[in-house]
Amino acid sequence: MIGLLLSLALAAPFPLPTIDGKPPAVGATQKTFRLPMRFPKVKAFYAAQLGATPEVSMRETSADGKRVLTLTTKAKSESWSRAVVREGEVDTVIDVTPVLRLEAETISGNGKPLVEFVFGRSPEIEKAIQNIDHTEQMRSK
Repeated sequence: MIGLLLSLALAAPFPLPTIDGKPPAVGATQKTFRLPMRFPKVKAFYAAQLGATPEVSMRETSADGKRVLTLTTKAKSESWSRAVVREGEVDTVIDVTPVLRLEAETISGNGKPLVEFVFGRSPEIEKAIQNIDHTEQMRSK
């Protein structure tokens, strides 16, 4: 659990534009952000922040007369893999797909299984086994 928290703390958070110089109030596990800003201002922020990064791709589309900006990253240091910025009437909605990184956990032990099946042999099978030649000479043929 500590490794999970550490990996999330070390990963770069998703950048959000400031509103009049103030960062928006966000929760620790929040994935959807509603910003009281117009779409062109948010798009310009992401073009300036992430546009020069070769690992991030930006694609703008239009759906139902509203603009949609899709950001995708391949960078290993990011805590997000995809973000969709949707234009609203007076605000902009950002949906972020987070990435969880877990540490490898080694499992070891020598415990016995909870259920163990033991099959006995009949006397006829025991006699048949005794008659088989189990020497190295038989294996080489």
